[in-house]
Amino acid sequence: MSEENQSGFKVTDRRLFNPDGSMREDAQIPEPPPAVQPTAQSNLSAISELPPQEQFPADEEDVMPEQTMFTDFVMNIASSAFIYLGLVEHPATGRRQVDMMAAKETIDLLMMLREKTNGNLSRGEERFFDELLADLKTQFVSMRRQ
Repeated sequence: MSEENQSGFKVTDRRLFNPDGSMREDAQIPEPPPAVQPTAQSNLSAISELPPQEQFPADEEDVMPEQTMFTDFVMNIASSAFIYLGLVEHPATGRRQVDMMAAKETIDLLMMLREKTNGNLSRGEERFFDELLADLKTQFVSMRRQ
């Protein structure tokens, strides 16, 4: 076989380290981009351009979380609990079926996640999570009594 590349592609090894962990002699370390430091003046001008009602929420209790990967993740887990409680049709079967043990385990998982994220969520995310858990617990207790 010929060592020439027949396809016209050139392969360049850009790894920084040799297999033994030592730095390669021909390694090119990329320069990090310069950090942009906002000035206080630019921050103040951006705030002053907002209409008064958008500068601060009227009531912090009304703040709802924006849809983030975290809220999507929580809703993904919670949807399983709603399916297990029989409140929503199972996507695969198209039928409502109740599995109280699976629902309890899913609610317990959400409660553990809520405990572990305590203090790391925005007020809107906390409110969303707490209301979701309260709703699931209420539905679980009412299903259990039936």
